[in-house]
Amino acid sequence: MHSIDLSQGSPPLQMKTLLYLLPLLLLTFLASCGPATDADVVPDDLEGKKEYLKTKKAELRTLTQQVETLEKDIFAKDPSLAPKGTLVAYEPVKISSFENYAEVQATIRAAETAMATPQLPGRILSMKYEVGDNIRKGALVAVLDVENITTQRAELEKAAELAETVFERQKRLWDQNIGSEIQYLQAKNSYERIQKQLESIDVQTSKRNVYAPLSGTVDQVMMRQGENASPGAPILSILSTNDLDVVADASEDLLSKVKLRQKVKVKVPALNLEFEAPISRIGKTVDPANRTFEVEIDVPGKYLSQLKANLLAEVEVLDFSGDDLIVVSQDQIQQEIDGRRFVFLAVDEVEKGTVAKKAYVETGASYNNKAIIESGLKVGDRIITAGSRGLTDGQKISLSQNPIQ
Repeated sequence: MHSIDLSQGSPPLQMKTLLYLLPLLLLTFLASCGPATDADVVPDDLEGKKEYLKTKKAELRTLTQQVETLEKDIFAKDPSLAPKGTLVAYEPVKISSFENYAEVQATIRAAETAMATPQLPGRILSMKYEVGDNIRKGALVAVLDVENITTQRAELEKAAELAETVFERQKRLWDQNIGSEIQYLQAKNSYERIQKQLESIDVQTSKRNVYAPLSGTVDQVMMRQGENASPGAPILSILSTNDLDVVADASEDLLSKVKLRQKVKVKVPALNLEFEAPISRIGKTVDPANRTFEVEIDVPGKYLSQLKANLLAEVEVLDFSGDDLIVVSQDQIQQEIDGRRFVFLAVDEVEKGTVAKKAYVETGASYNNKAIIESGLKVGDRIITAGSRGLTDGQKISLSQNPIQ
C-alpha cells in the first residue's frame, strides 16, 4: 500500500485530501476487524437474550475489577495521577443551646383614646380639625350655636331688672317698718332666684365650646360644621400619641410561657423596625371564638416618634429553650423524595479515602434557620457545611484546607 505525503501543498489542499481519504481509511479499518463472531451476535429469542445479558454483565464486572485494580496500582506508584474529590467544607458536630420563639400577630394601639363631645345640643358653628391633625389637650374643637340660651338670658335679664326694683322698694319700706314681712321676703326670693337662673344660663353658655380632653392625633371626625350636635354624641375621636402599646392576640397554648415583665421581641415590618420591650399586661380572659388572649407590650419612648397607631406588628414569644442539644443549620438538611431528611458527613474509608456519606436524621423544633437534630447524628461527626448540594452517597471528596471549627 502506497503512503500518501500530505506535507506538500497548501493547507487547504491538505485538508481536502484528508477529508477525501477519511472514509476510505474507515472502510479499511472495519474490513481489517473481520466479521463478528457468533458470541457477539444477539439472540432473537427471549431466553437467549437473558442469557446473553447475564454473560455481558459478568464480563463487565470482571473488566471493572481489572480497571479498579489497575487504577490502584497506578495511583499507588504515582499519587499525582489519582482523581481529586469534590472540594467541600465541614465542621464537627457539637452540642449547643437552642431557643425557639412563637410568632404572634399584633397591632400598634394608642394607650389612651378619648372623644370630644358636647354637653349641650346645638348646631356646630365651627370645627376645623381633620383626620391625622395633631391636637393639644384643652384646644378648642368646636363652637355650638346656643341661640335659644341667649334668648332665655335676655328674657331673664329683663325679669331680673324688675325683680331688683321690686326688691329694693320692698326693702326700703321694710326698713321703715312699712309693709308686711312676707312681701319683703317674696320680693327678695324672686330677685335671688332670677340671679341664680342667670348664673345657670352663663354656665350653660360657657359649654357652647367643645375642648379636646387629651393631646394626640385626630383619629376620626364624626361631625362637621353645620351639623346638629347633641350631648354625648362625639364630634371627633383622639388617639394619644404620647403612649403607644403593642397588643397581640396570643394562642392559649402560650399561657404558661408568657410572664408579666418578660421581655419579648417586637418587629414592625412596614418600618423595618425591631426592638425589645417588656410585657405590661396579660389578658384575664380567653376569646372563645379564636382561643386567644391579649398580651400588651409598652413601646419604649425612643420609638414613639416612628410608630403610628394601627400599624401591624409581630411579637416573638419564647416557646422553648434547651441546652446540650445537637443543632445544625437548615441549609445543611436535604430531603429525599419520600420525605426523609438527611445530611452529608465526611467519612474516611480505607479503600476510597474520604467520601460523602448520607446520614438520615430526625429533626425537632426549628427557629431562625436552625433545627434540633433528635436522632441520626452524634457529637464529633463531620457534617459537610459547604458543597453538599449535588453530592451522591459514597462520592469521593476533598476537605477544605480551612474547615469551619
